[in-house]
Amino acid sequence: MSGCCYEIDELLNEAIITGVPAILVEGIDDISVYDEISASVPFDVEVYAIENIEGYTEGCDQVISAIEDLNSLSNESHPLSNHILGVIDKDVRDYRHELPEIEPLLVLNYYSIESHFVSKKIISNILSVSSKTNRELVSDGLCNIMMDEIETKLLDLYYFSLESLRKSIDPTYAASFSYSYSPGRIRDPQTRQDVLGKKNDLDVFATSLGIAPCIDTLKSISKGKWLIDVFSQELLNSMNSLQEKCAESTIETCKSCISEAFDKCLYRIKEGFTKKTIKSLALSNIEGAEVQYIQNRIASIKGAA
Repeated sequence: MSGCCYEIDELLNEAIITGVPAILVEGIDDISVYDEISASVPFDVEVYAIENIEGYTEGCDQVISAIEDLNSLSNESHPLSNHILGVIDKDVRDYRHELPEIEPLLVLNYYSIESHFVSKKIISNILSVSSKTNRELVSDGLCNIMMDEIETKLLDLYYFSLESLRKSIDPTYAASFSYSYSPGRIRDPQTRQDVLGKKNDLDVFATSLGIAPCIDTLKSISKGKWLIDVFSQELLNSMNSLQEKCAESTIETCKSCISEAFDKCLYRIKEGFTKKTIKSLALSNIEGAEVQYIQNRIASIKGAA
């Protein structure tokens, strides 16, 4: 609903009168994502960016404030949870003991919505549209190989994410990296030296929080925009290596390469697929994203979960 503002009480009244629940999200960019996520729910919903509600600006704190305000407007005849749901990114609120305890509000399981689009299923779906491979070639085994390769690269984010988390928990900490930085900063030689030089201290910090280096940890502590950026680049790298793997028979050999027509390998990537393309495809691939719990929470507004 970009360019149009509602009063908060009008939003609630409209949801009650029309029977169409309202989903409040952090920003305009989130509307299309949650529209797609909600498409599987067996009733209509309307997704609103909180900044389009009169008196609020963008961001998770604004969604929380709106839910608090809405709670003061609702009554027993029309319970708020039957008509409204706020959704916010987790960020690192859990590590700062700042998870809001109000309803109806869904706090994502991972750092942000982008984190949910790093998955093996996404690999399968993108490979199917970016190459001439058939369903037989895009097997679980192949996707496992690719995901293992990508996870190894993603773990390069681990210590940078720990450093950022530590700064977020303790503002007085002299950090060499923070959540405000772009993912490209990770490749800066001096920054890498500074952060990786603290590995022992960061390992102790991680142990104190029960954190270990794995993909689930990254989805929890790594900024979602960093994670999807690196995932998209490494997925592209992995896809570009498939033609060589096929020729060497280290993966299932396609019919072209069996016939030694290596230049017609079915694994080769079609023209026009870049990191930007891969990222766009990944973020629009709701079917492959780990969003079932979000869909269930939205469905529960009307008891359809």
